[in-house]
Amino acid sequence: MPLSTVELAQARQAVAALLEQLGLEAYLFEVEPRDGQWEIRLECAVQDGWQALAWPVEKTALLASGQDAALRETLLRDWRHRLASCKIGGKVRKNGAAP
Repeated sequence: MPLSTVELAQARQAVAALLEQLGLEAYLFEVEPRDGQWEIRLECAVQDGWQALAWPVEKTALLASGQDAALRETLLRDWRHRLASCKIGGKVRKNGAAP
């Protein structure tokens, strides 16, 4: 099935919401389709500058993460691990939950 502009916009919103919950100090990101999945490409502030990272995420999981709390927590746990070297700014939410 071809990629729709609506799906891409929803994916960007989902990634933005997840990254917001992680409390990164400074970052830039893109979402790109890759073989039935999405690839998240992110640059984040680290101790001595910036770091570039990329990782795959299931398309359906990403799009469903806004409505499925368990799925959202799974993604947040994985992303916390991947982004451990990124600077955290402000208050960090415990386990992705609201303060």
